[in-house]
Order: sequence, then structure tokens, then C-alpha cells
Amino acid sequence: MRISYLALSDARCTVQIPGCNFNCRGCFSNQRHKGGVEISAARIAGHIPPGNEVMLAGGEPTLYRQELLSLIQKLDRQKIILSTNGYLLDRSLLENLGGITVHIDLKALDPKLHRWYTGKDNATVLEAIRLLHELDFDFEVSTVYISGIVETIEIGNIARFLSGIGDIRYKIMRYVPVNNFSSRPGVQEIQDAVNMARKYLGNVSSSIENRSHPVDRKIVNIS
Repeated sequence: MRISYLALSDARCTVQIPGCNFNCRGCFSNQRHKGGVEISAARIAGHIPPGNEVMLAGGEPTLYRQELLSLIQKLDRQKIILSTNGYLLDRSLLENLGGITVHIDLKALDPKLHRWYTGKDNATVLEAIRLLHELDFDFEVSTVYISGIVETIEIGNIARFLSGIGDIRYKIMRYVPVNNFSSRPGVQEIQDAVNMARKYLGNVSSSIENRSHPVDRKIVNIS
């Protein structure tokens, strides 16, 4: 499979996979385009210390279905977190991913807003969330708060939708400005969105109070 880089910290390894099936207007990742280097699943696994938590991120890792399953098989004794937009998470794939943790990014609940922002419909993403709950996965849904686009009202609607499925873990991410698309939300804006979501869900957090990425990570040379 192709990967952009491998990053190690004391507790977590991040495998960054290039390419994405969304074309998000405000994307802050430089992994949306294909690139990286070709490397076998066995070789990737060989770089990862035993006991490390492994984050598979992108881009969009599920674009490489068979390669993804092969890598997960090689990492069968480690905690694995799949970070995904959920668009390709169908029942067949999920039934082969049992035992891993999934972080699914729901951009918007409003279908018109989702299509405008990503270029794709969100029906399969919403179904993936239902399937994750039905199949009893350890999973978390996140939404990026984007000022002027995805704000407190939309986040409240998402939380209400999620509560209709179950008391799902929900995390609100603070937008990182890129190309003057939007500004960085204020702390109070994020807190207001968290408070709104907590009207419907019992486990709501934000990227301000709970960082996702280790600060001490180092990039491993895999060339």
C-alpha cells in the first residue's frame, strides 16, 4: 500500500495514508492527493513497536480496502484506531474490522450542506454510524466546527440525530484555517457547541480539552 509517512510517539504510531474520496472545501490536510511511497503491510508493521496504539489516518484509509485489511491483520495484537470519513464503511468491510476502534468524521447532517462542502452525499456515512452501533464497535463521531458553515445549530442537529441511535461518543473539533476559507473558532464558540450537544448526548468532548495528536511524535524514514 502507499503511505505518506509514519509518525511515532511514546504511546501512538500514526500511519498517514494519501488520497481521499471527498473534496472538502476547507480541507486542512495535505494528504487529500495521492502520493507517498509504496510499502508492504509487513514492513509497515515491522516499524511499529509492540504495545503502541496505531492510528490509521489520511486522506481516507478505506480507499485501499484489501491493503487496509492486510495491515490490520499484521497488527493483530495492537490497539488500532481507524480515522475515516465513513463513506465506504459498508457492512461487509465492518464485519472484517471487528475489534478495532473507529473515529468517524461526520462533516454535516444537512444533506445539501454535506454535498456542498464535500462533493458527496452523506447517506452512506449516516448508515455507517448506525452499523457501527449495531455491530457494537468501539467508536466515536466527530464534527469540525467551521465558523459560518458548521456551527452550533448544525452540531446540535447532529447530536440529536446521534442520540436517536444511542448515547454515542461525540467530539467537536476546532477548525484549522487554511486558504482563508474560514476563521479559527473561538473557545466560547466551541464551548457553546459542546453545551448544545450535551443536551442530547452524555459523552461530548472537544479538541480544546482533549488533544488527538501527540506533541512528541517523530517521523520515521521509510524510503
